Parts: sequence; structure tokens; C-alpha cells
Amino acid sequence: MPEPQPFAEALSSSPQLFARLLPTVYFDKYLSLDPPIRPSLRSPTQFRPCSINTSALPNTFGSSVVRMGECIAVCGITGYIIDSTEAGPSALYTNVDIVGRTGPPQSELMSMSEWMYKTALATKLFDPAQLRIEDTAQTVVLQAQIQLLSQMYSGDVAWAALLAALAVTRIPKAIPADDEETLTADFGTEPVVRFSKTETTKLELNYEKLPWCVNFGVMDDTGLVLADMEGRVEEVSVEGRITIVTSSGNSSIQNLSISAGKSIISKEHIRQCISFAKHRAAELDSILNSQIYQNNGNGW
Repeated sequence: MPEPQPFAEALSSSPQLFARLLPTVYFDKYLSLDPPIRPSLRSPTQFRPCSINTSALPNTFGSSVVRMGECIAVCGITGYIIDSTEAGPSALYTNVDIVGRTGPPQSELMSMSEWMYKTALATKLFDPAQLRIEDTAQTVVLQAQIQLLSQMYSGDVAWAALLAALAVTRIPKAIPADDEETLTADFGTEPVVRFSKTETTKLELNYEKLPWCVNFGVMDDTGLVLADMEGRVEEVSVEGRITIVTSSGNSSIQNLSISAGKSIISKEHIRQCISFAKHRAAELDSILNSQIYQNNGNGW
């Protein structure tokens, strides 16, 4: 049998073991380099590469696959018809889960689903009036199912997948159902309706430039800003968090949340993060628009 290695030597010969056992020390080792770098080999203010594919899933109103670094999110938009009096405050409901996961919902995933629902409601992504069915007291409610392909709970990737799917969503026209069709809704005296298999209408969003979610971390000892955090090492090593939902250009901030922890987050930190977030939003707008143009010959 090989001789057992001293602890320090074992760590130096196995970066993966080092990162698992001492994630904060491992992270600080990288940031202490000149210039500082992260274990992912990104600079502190460098964002993950992003790819967006739309209309990838069958049997949906709209869909997308978004990848940022090692995190992948798949979103499918579907819908159902209900009585308008039973509609809640939002015409869009979200659910986030992990592909292949079994068992009861995990608290982190439930929190992410709730955050996305509330953010979608607050940002007023679209006018729900366009979902009402003419000449009836019924409306369409949208359901967004977001599946993450890894255990890294990255809210910005899930939000990007939702936006990309909504940008290509087409609502099937609601038409009277005949006896040979599967009924979608039946409300007594109200007309029985179903979704058309051929006629659709584009969902019109309220934004010329979409409100993207961008996350940042602030180191508690140096005040260094880290853009677009990813992975367990960064998650456990950085306590100060800033999450911004904003569009590119001169538009206002739709959502700003700060969790300082032991970090001291200054106004300059916030200004810096807002500037980075707007540049990232412009980049994501361009990526999505290019993808939709390739598919349809025109942007969203």
C-alpha cells in the first residue's frame, strides 16, 4: 500500500480535495494572485459565457435552453384556461426543479420559485389583458416549468431561461370545442373552449429591452466585487451578495436586493454593480436577439 501522505501534501496534490475540505482557503489562494483570478479562471468582474437556444421543446407555448458556464436551465411555457374570477394576482406561475430529482421539494428550490414568481409579478413582464378570451369570462394562465441540470442553484440562469422562453411564446387561440375534441374548460353557461392547434398569437412583452437578473458578491476582507458568482466554492466563500434585475441602457432598476453578511457594502459597490449589470443585460439582449433572428428571420 502507498505511504499515507501528510495532510498539506495531500491537499497540494489534489485541488479538488482542497476545494472540498477548505473552500474558503482555496478561494483566497486564487484571489491573492496578482492579478487576482478565480478557480474558474475568470477575473473578478468577468461574466460566464452564455448561450441561449429558443423553441427547443415540443408541446409548449414557448421554450428555451440557457447555459451559463456549467449551469444549464431549461424552461417550458404552457397554459390552461380558467374562469377570470378565479385568477390570482399574476397570469404567470413559476416552478423550479432539478432534472431527475425525486422526493419532496427542497427549500432552496421553493425559495427560487417564489422569488421568480414575485419578480415576474413586480416587473410586469406582460399585460395579462392579452390573455383574456374574447366574449367569455375566461382567461389563459401561463405556467413556467424551469428545470436545472445541476445542483448549482443559479437564479440568474433560471430567470434568463424564463425571459428567453417568454420572448418566443405564442398563445394558442381559444376557440369553441366540438364534441369530438378534448374539453379544456367547461363553466356551465360559459362557452366550452379549447386551444386551437394551428392559430396562435405572439405574447407581447412590456419591454423593448428585457430585465435580466445579474448577481454579484463582495468579499468581506478586501471589498473586492465578484461578478456572476458560480459554484460551491464561491457560494460558501462570499457572504456579501448583490442581486440586480435591470435592463440595458438608461432604464430604471426593476429589483435590487442586498445581503451584506460580514461584508461592508458601500454606495460605490452598488454603483459599480449596476454599471456591470447593465453591460451584462445588453450582452444577453444581443445573444437572445441573435438566436431568435436565426430561427425566425427577425428579432423578438
